Amino acid sequence: MTTGEQARTGFDMRLIVIAVAGGALSGFFGVGGGILLVPLIIILLATPRKVAHATSLGAIVALSLAGTLGFAVSGQVDWVVGTTIGFGGIVGGALGAHYMNQLSPRTLRLIFAVVLILAGTRMVF
Repeated sequence: MTTGEQARTGFDMRLIVIAVAGGALSGFFGVGGGILLVPLIIILLATPRKVAHATSLGAIVALSLAGTLGFAVSGQVDWVVGTTIGFGGIVGGALGAHYMNQLSPRTLRLIFAVVLILAGTRMVF
């Protein structure tokens, strides 16, 4: 049984670590899926890259809802901007998933690394 199969068949502390870390950083920074969850799912659960990307997208639904509710209580959500981006994100997410499935795991890994490096560099400056 692979690590990923073990995680899906019962309690696995690695899932708790991934879930709590992803949720906390998502609420704190507004991120979690691509930047944190994908690498953690790949490394800790030995999950194939494309499955990890798709799985993180499913988890982001719950993470986003929890974070949004937390900020909404204090009136810090711009609902017009958020829903507009959300509806646009539905289209973009479907397109991105379609095109991601056309890529080899190696190409996906390289694109992911370049995006993370560029984002990190931009944040520093």
